[in-house]
Amino acid sequence: AIVRVEQIAPWPAVELAGVLARHPGATVRWVQEEPANMGAWTFVRDRLAELVGQPVARVSRAESASPATGSQTVHEREQHALIDAAFATP
Repeated sequence: AIVRVEQIAPWPAVELAGVLARHPGATVRWVQEEPANMGAWTFVRDRLAELVGQPVARVSRAESASPATGSQTVHEREQHALIDAAFATP
């Protein structure tokens, strides 16, 4: 299952707990297209781990000073790597 979280403030703990309850034993990953030091990861990391009861893996681009690579070829390579990592078997 893929769950898209559209709003993180206020934190949707009840809604996410309901979704997680429907998928016991699921591997939970936070996936974002932004680099690791951008996007919502630092806000959701501890909150999501608390809901899941264990640390949650992050799938994103590597930390960067810029949100874009400036190269279409590199962008496409990174995008494919993100998708592969998001759906990888644990």
